[in-house]
Amino acid sequence: MSKSSLETAATGDDKIIIIGGGIAGLACGCYLQMNGYRTEIFEANNSPGGLCVAWDRGPYTFDGCLRFLVGTNPSSTFYKVWKELGAINGREILHRKEILRVEDLEGQALSVSADLDQLARDFKQIAPEDAVLIDKLVRAARCCAPLEPPEKAMELMTTWEKTRMLFSFLPMLLTLGTWKNREVASYVARYKNPLLRETLMVVAGHPRMSALVLVMMLGWGARKNAGYVTGGSRAFTRGIASRYARLGGVVRYNTQVTSVTVENNRATGVQCADGTVVPATAVVSCVDAHTTIFKMLEGRYVNRQIQYLYKNCEVFPGLLQASLGINQAFPDAPQTLNLPLSRPLKVDDINQHERLEVSVHGPQSGFCPAGKTVMIVRLFTRYEYWVDLKHHHPNDYVKAKENIVREIAGILDRRFPGVVAHLEQADLATPATFAHFTGNWQGSFQGWLPTPRILGRRLPRTLPGLKDFYLGGHWLDPGGGLPPAALSGRYIAQVICARDGKVFTTTQA
Repeated sequence: MSKSSLETAATGDDKIIIIGGGIAGLACGCYLQMNGYRTEIFEANNSPGGLCVAWDRGPYTFDGCLRFLVGTNPSSTFYKVWKELGAINGREILHRKEILRVEDLEGQALSVSADLDQLARDFKQIAPEDAVLIDKLVRAARCCAPLEPPEKAMELMTTWEKTRMLFSFLPMLLTLGTWKNREVASYVARYKNPLLRETLMVVAGHPRMSALVLVMMLGWGARKNAGYVTGGSRAFTRGIASRYARLGGVVRYNTQVTSVTVENNRATGVQCADGTVVPATAVVSCVDAHTTIFKMLEGRYVNRQIQYLYKNCEVFPGLLQASLGINQAFPDAPQTLNLPLSRPLKVDDINQHERLEVSVHGPQSGFCPAGKTVMIVRLFTRYEYWVDLKHHHPNDYVKAKENIVREIAGILDRRFPGVVAHLEQADLATPATFAHFTGNWQGSFQGWLPTPRILGRRLPRTLPGLKDFYLGGHWLDPGGGLPPAALSGRYIAQVICARDGKVFTTTQA
C-alpha cells in the first residue's frame, strides 16, 4: 500500500479490522457484515479456521479439532448460531448411541451410553455398590441438559431480561453451584468400582476440571446436543468462510498482525509484519488473548481481572495428536475407545500415560476412501519440552515424534490387528506445532482449563482505557472450544451495533 493510499484510507476508510480468521474471527465478520459493516479479516496462515483445522496425507484427512459439536439439537442456542453462520447447513449430523467405550486390562468393557436410563443400568450392572452416586449423577445431567447461553450479550441486557434469564435457570441453580465447586478427581474418588472411576475420569478429560464438565458432557449426549457433523473441521470452517465471503467480507491471508495502532487510547488500526499500517474505525482481535494483550498492546491495558487469570489460573495442557491412515477397514471398532496400557507410554521428560484413547473414522466420516480407516489419538503433554526440543535439538525432535508414533501404532495393533502391517500414513502434531500455526499461549489448544477456581470467570470483551477495541475467541470463557468462540463473535457484533445505535439483526444462511 502506497503512502498516498494510506493517507486516503486513514481519512475515509470505515472498515472494521478483525485479527484472526479462526471460528471467532469468521463469526464476528459474518455478524458485522449482516448488520451493514464493512470488515476485513487479517489471517497469518494461508487458510481459515485457526485451531479448527484438518490436513491431508495422501488419501487420508487428519482432523485436528472436531470430535463432536455442541449445538446439534435444533432447540439449542448454538444450533441457531451454526445455521446463521452456514457451518452445518446441508450436512449430515450423526448422534451416536455410545459416547465412548472404556476397557480394562482384564478385558472388561464399559459403554458410556448417550441415553441416561441406559447409562444408569450399565453403570449399576458393573458397580451396584455405587448405585446411589450413579443416580445422583444422572439426575444432575438431566437437570443441567437444558442449560443454554443467552443469545444476547449480558452487558446489553435490561434488568427485566436478566431477571427473566435468572428465572429460567432457577430449576438448575442449586445443581450448577454444587457441581461447579467440585473437582473431578475428588468427586470420582468417592466411587468404589475402579472401572467406573476410570470411566468417569475419561469422560471428564482432566482431574482438575470442575465436576460440572462431567455433568454437562452427559447432559449434552442425552439431549442429542453434541452430535458428529460429517466432513469434520474442514467442511465446518469452509461453511463459515463461504458465508462470510457471500456477505461481502474480505480475508487477507498470509498477513500477520504484529501490533494494534493506538492514538489517544483509541484503536485506530493494525501494523503488519511487513511494516504496513492499515487504518480502521475499530479493531477486533480474535487471536490468542495473551499475544494480543501483552504483545500487540504491550500490556498497557490490563486490570486486576486480567492479571488474576494469567497469574493464577491453569490452561489446557499441551497436546500430542497421533494420526494414522490405515489401508484396512475395522467395521466392528467403537467410534471412540479408551484402552489400558500394559506399560506406561512416556510422552515427554515428565509425563507418562497409562491409558490411550483412540477415535476411529471410516469412509462415512469423509476422512478416507472405502476400505481404509483413520485413527486419531490425543494425549496431554508438556509444552516446554517439545518447544525446547524443536528449537534446540531438531534432530532429536524428529526422532522423538517417530518413536511415539511407532509406539502408538504398536499399541493399537495389539487391539486392532493389521494396523502396523497396513499403515500407509502417519503424523504427529506436538504442542510446538499448535504454537507455530496458531500462536496460542503455552501451546494450549483450548484455552483456560475449567477448574472450580476459574469457572464463571472470564476475560472482558473490552480492555480498560482502550476505545474501539474488542476481544473475541475461546480465551474469553473457561473451557474454550468452538461454540463459545463463535458466540463471542456474535456478542461483539451486538456490542458494536449498540454503540452505534443500530438494531442487531441476523439472517439464515
